[in-house]
Amino acid sequence: MKKKLLVCLLVSVMALSFAVPAMAATITEPESVNAVVDYEGIAPRNEMTRFYWRTYNGILQFRVWSITNGRWINDWTNVYFI
Repeated sequence: MKKKLLVCLLVSVMALSFAVPAMAATITEPESVNAVVDYEGIAPRNEMTRFYWRTYNGILQFRVWSITNGRWINDWTNVYFI
């Protein structure tokens, strides 16, 4: 019985001696920051847009293209001068 206890103790000590504590990786900032950091974490940037203009049947119209999402934001809208 003492021999089994001694063997178990020896095996457990050897097993624990091979366990190496993991070191935490250091966190560095990326070279180019793509977001604005605020107090709550990462905040998204504003959407980038581009206006397109045309004259349709003698009426000036505009439409907004989302550069960020790659889609139209609205339909053609008439521009009225007062």
